[in-house]
Amino acid sequence: MDAVRAAGGPASLDSDLVERWRALAELRENPFLTPEWYAAWLAAHPDEDPFVLLWQPGGELRGVLPLVATRERAVRVLRFAGARRADWLGPACRPEDEAAMAAACVEVLLQQRSAWHLFRLDRVDLAGAWPEALWSSEAPKGVAPGRSRRTDVLPFIRFGDGGYEAYLADRSRNFRSQLGRRRRKLEREHGLRFRLTAEPERLAADFEIFRALHEERWRDRGGSSSGDEDVMRFQRGFAAAALERGWLRLWIAEADGVPAAAWYGWRIGGRYCYALSGLSERFEPLALGTVLLAHTIEQAAVEGATVYDMMWGDEDYKRRFETGRREAATWVVGRRRHPVALAASARSAVEMKLRRAHDR
Repeated sequence: MDAVRAAGGPASLDSDLVERWRALAELRENPFLTPEWYAAWLAAHPDEDPFVLLWQPGGELRGVLPLVATRERAVRVLRFAGARRADWLGPACRPEDEAAMAAACVEVLLQQRSAWHLFRLDRVDLAGAWPEALWSSEAPKGVAPGRSRRTDVLPFIRFGDGGYEAYLADRSRNFRSQLGRRRRKLEREHGLRFRLTAEPERLAADFEIFRALHEERWRDRGGSSSGDEDVMRFQRGFAAAALERGWLRLWIAEADGVPAAAWYGWRIGGRYCYALSGLSERFEPLALGTVLLAHTIEQAAVEGATVYDMMWGDEDYKRRFETGRREAATWVVGRRRHPVALAASARSAVEMKLRRAHDR
């Protein structure tokens, strides 16, 4: 049997294992699978316990499943660390290893069945082999078939050989004209300029600027859960680690000499990831948010990124920019015949019927 073991967080692992874990996450171009994301989440959520599965066939670390054990009322749940703030998740391993790693992880999950009632796989890319192996007919007895609870879309922009110019050329003439006209107006009348946070000593102040602009953007829209203090405390921790690793992309747009918009995300591998943004109410009518978004897309292409990931969400403004989209599903896997699993399965079946009726 392939060697899989449950371990604690990055602080409990040898540095060589952490470096290999990081390399696998970078291979998947996924910031949400990195040991830095995991450590920042645990630091901000001490009530959750580390439950990292390490897949080491032949003694070589070839896969990491960065889980945490938490409670939802009386139910013990295993889920990805920071799942509520991540956009797509899965195993940190080579794509061709997903099925083999999943089968190996099932064995450990069964051995550790006292630690969990439900195993939630949030926003797993449907293009991958994971987590089908967890609920296939060949899965070991003791694991109930998984059911999809929700499907999310993840729009993206894929750059070709021509970079940003080729991307713009494929947009409509009206789209290109609007972007250029709005940016020139902001530059001419308000001295628009962009700056990227690159120095550790500026991070705290710039992150506070971003937080304030994010709150301002959502103030009249009922607020944003991403602006909650516990979320921002976690994001501050991850931003500091991401800056150290060269992943952080925190853009500030200044107009009339003051911060007017902010964009927070990361560059990991060939992927530029858009996480959160903020905007001054004063500059919303001038479409500064759109202009800043276009600027980050251009910079992603300049840096040599192949994909600009707009993250989950089907908003209208994303449709104007995207060149494609993928889907991620949230699944729940339970212990076979356990009351909690049966209840979750029944709830999922009802939700699926409602979705089908709505789609007719």
